[in-house]
Amino acid sequence: MESIKDKLQSPAFLMYAIYIIFAIVVVSVNDKGHVLLWLNDRHNPFGDHFFKYVTHFGDGLVYALVALTFLIYRYFNLIMLAIIGLVQTVIVQIGKRLIFDTPRPRKFFTDSADIFNFVDGVHVHSSHSFPSGHTATAFAVATLLICLTRNRLLQVLYMLLAILVGISRIYILQHFMIDTIAGSLIGMASGLIVWWYFVEKRPELLYNKAGLHRGLLVK
Repeated sequence: MESIKDKLQSPAFLMYAIYIIFAIVVVSVNDKGHVLLWLNDRHNPFGDHFFKYVTHFGDGLVYALVALTFLIYRYFNLIMLAIIGLVQTVIVQIGKRLIFDTPRPRKFFTDSADIFNFVDGVHVHSSHSFPSGHTATAFAVATLLICLTRNRLLQVLYMLLAILVGISRIYILQHFMIDTIAGSLIGMASGLIVWWYFVEKRPELLYNKAGLHRGLLVK
């Protein structure tokens, strides 16, 4: 199994580094909501359909489907997914509800919300904007999947999908860019730290147990 150090040198994490640096620079030199308004002005039928469905890759349902797949093939993967999911969810919810409790775009721009281009079929929320839970989930799952595979192309695809989930949250007016930046960092950090601890630091707790390297159908 490749180490975390080796994984971090993969094209997938290079892609993320470029993305996060660019995103941080953009939010640093612009007012809050600038990227959201810019993106909203460029709504089009293709983007509406594309991001409406891409955003679901940060949903609990997709998380459950990945968990079911792991249950079938490898218990260890399922346990790691559960731990990572718990860690990132707790951090996100503490941030959303106890520390920041910031308004979402629809409430933030109350006076001009009527000029927004909304995506049909998307229920836009008003509160608990920072950080983005969907983005955190997408990056947590993507990070685990990247750690589980040696295929560089698949690693890049997982990372690309997570980044698109973050963009989709802005496009469909659920979050500001700063929310998705924080969500991505929480999700990725949760995945990397949990993976490092149980696979490299303390493998005897889970990773070295042979019975966990099988699933319901794969023995």
